[in-house]
Amino acid sequence: MTIAVDFDGVIHAYSKGWADGTIYDPPIPGAIEGLQQLMVEHAVFIHTSRAARPVAEWLAEHGITACVEEGIAAPLEFWNDRSQVLVTNRKLPAVAYLDDRAVRFTSWTAALHDLLPNPA
Repeated sequence: MTIAVDFDGVIHAYSKGWADGTIYDPPIPGAIEGLQQLMVEHAVFIHTSRAARPVAEWLAEHGITACVEEGIAAPLEFWNDRSQVLVTNRKLPAVAYLDDRAVRFTSWTAALHDLLPNPA
């Protein structure tokens, strides 16, 4: 199975928001260990709006082996390598998406209640 993990706010603390686009914070406590545990059982990819290479380098500095799609011959349809994480700006198929800004979909009524101040 594949697990997708958002970068900012889930792995990188992101305390200043986007700021100047640099990756300035340390990992959120437990993030690196959590990724390592997930990788034992699942393929993991990191999805981010940032450039993939700096994120992969940051992860490597913190002990996570990472690659980017640029180094892969054909566009990926899915990710199933448990030996390293993929960093991408695409949301590939996964059984779960771990994201700090997600709204869990159960119905449109519930989603609109969560997203709109005064849903019709």
